[in-house]
Amino acid sequence: MINCIKKPYNSVWVWADTQEELGLTFMRFQEYYESSNLEFRGKIFTQGQLKRWYSETYGSNSYHTHWVGFNFPSIVLNPFKEGLFDPLTIEEQRLLDLFKYRSDNFYIIGAQNNSTLRHELSHALYASNPKYRDEINKFLNKNKTKLKSTSKYILDKGYCPEVLYDEIQAYVTDNDDNELINNTCPSIISGINKIFNKYNVEKVKK
Repeated sequence: MINCIKKPYNSVWVWADTQEELGLTFMRFQEYYESSNLEFRGKIFTQGQLKRWYSETYGSNSYHTHWVGFNFPSIVLNPFKEGLFDPLTIEEQRLLDLFKYRSDNFYIIGAQNNSTLRHELSHALYASNPKYRDEINKFLNKNKTKLKSTSKYILDKGYCPEVLYDEIQAYVTDNDDNELINNTCPSIISGINKIFNKYNVEKVKK
């Protein structure tokens, strides 16, 4: 089963009994929102099609266990509510049921532990606060030449270019990916964290 609780930045944190259940719950919502595969991003597709592509691309049907954190704006729920993804899985229906009485705009994050939660809350901040987002984007735009290694690392992990800056700020501020931190210019890290600390309203313990 899944549970949820309200969090800062107009977000809702969702967790499940297991990581596998969380992944199965979020996989189609997440890929509809920001898939690196244009056959899925903003398109209607089956879970079988997604699993087949992932298996052929990455060698195994491991999407729901490989990706441990999820995030997207509530507008992503609409095509699922409208029946465009019929049939829904049991897990997807449970997620929709959590929010069936909400018609406002909010942000949904999925995580099983505090480390992942920190990362996903950074996405919620980036999405909900235009001032924070603008400062991050301007800072990263000014430092593009210093971001080559970091950008390649993010894109090679399977993210689409449209969310590159969002992912960079989330990975830097959660400080849990040693390979990314070791290959990112220290001035980039300190600059992002300086901006983040101006707007961060929640300290998530490790």
